[in-house]
Amino acid sequence: MSTTTPVIVLALLTLPPALQAQTVKTLKDPVTARTITHYKSPQHEVHHYYFISPWSPDGKLINFFRFDAGVDKLTARGRFPGSLWVMNPDGSNRRQLVGGLKGNYHTGVNQFWGPTGQYVYYTDSSQKRRCMPRVDVDTGKADCVDETPVPCQRASADEKLLSCGTGDEWGVYDLREKRYKPLVTLERALALTPNKALATGKQCQLQNVRFNPTGDKAIIVNRTTEDLPALIEIYLYDFKTAQLTYLTHDLHHPAWRPDGKAVLFVRWDKETKTQAIWEIDVKTKAERPLFNKHHVSGVHTSYHPTKPHLIVTDCYGGDFGNGIALIDLKKNEMRQLVTIPLGSKPDVYPDERFPFRNWGLFMPPRKYLNEPRPVWSEDGNKLLYTSEESGHINLYVVDTSDL
Repeated sequence: MSTTTPVIVLALLTLPPALQAQTVKTLKDPVTARTITHYKSPQHEVHHYYFISPWSPDGKLINFFRFDAGVDKLTARGRFPGSLWVMNPDGSNRRQLVGGLKGNYHTGVNQFWGPTGQYVYYTDSSQKRRCMPRVDVDTGKADCVDETPVPCQRASADEKLLSCGTGDEWGVYDLREKRYKPLVTLERALALTPNKALATGKQCQLQNVRFNPTGDKAIIVNRTTEDLPALIEIYLYDFKTAQLTYLTHDLHHPAWRPDGKAVLFVRWDKETKTQAIWEIDVKTKAERPLFNKHHVSGVHTSYHPTKPHLIVTDCYGGDFGNGIALIDLKKNEMRQLVTIPLGSKPDVYPDERFPFRNWGLFMPPRKYLNEPRPVWSEDGNKLLYTSEESGHINLYVVDTSDL
């Protein structure tokens, strides 16, 4: 296929007069021939992150954070004014849920759906008391979950728990019992780690707790806090036994396999200066490289929700350019799924520090801040991502229904 053909606009849907600045364009990737929906906006808009789905449980709405019109340049660690919104997947019926918030480039206001889809939970940094704000999507009424001693970040799939925590403590808020239960402290994790030498003299923090698909287990990341961490490791917490188990270290951005029996991650080989995709069995702790045929130039990897032999990853240079690639484990091959910018060619790797490009100081210069953070719809027929190729960070969805 030609890599020089410009983006082809196939259709244009104009939203209601009050929102004429937002349009929905259907694009064709001239390299991969994929159909892409672009929710075009003159303002920066972001979803949460690759493991937090912006799709409502019934798949009928997408939530996102919209930065105010005066916010032009975003930085990875800053907070900027904006509002929480929802829209239909076809881009229609855009409506603001909560205004007057401050969000960040990575996660907006940490917005996530409640298990039933009635509420969107979020973070409001202006609140003086420890409270988990939420908004009723139908009525637009905002209120708070009972006061929690630590902030909450996501909900379990079994409709029971919110995951809550700080760098020093993690626990759950039981939505039915209406109370917070502390479960794991940083001190407890560090007592189990076999990597004490890497953590000695450094500040550590718990983060990125992720429920498994059935809600009976969770993985917890512990990492040192410097820009290039000396240690990143994961633990397994079992809700039935209350047992905390060390799993592995030397990894980045772990994600559950759809059956909940294994965890996916990327690992950098210091000798070969290449990166591969690995998997660890959470029961046996057996690790294995899933894909190392090519250097995997990305960090946000995830399984297809119904076809676990397919893995998607973002890319930052190399044979697959700056965009999104698909790995087929059955065929042992990696191919482009989306090019960013659309129609762009492969790009050289910036340097040997590449895998840590999104850790503060080690970010190679590029035309625009590009971190797609691809996230699947529940059925795997769509993949939502972000790109700044239009001049602002916008939301995009690529059709993956044929995979």
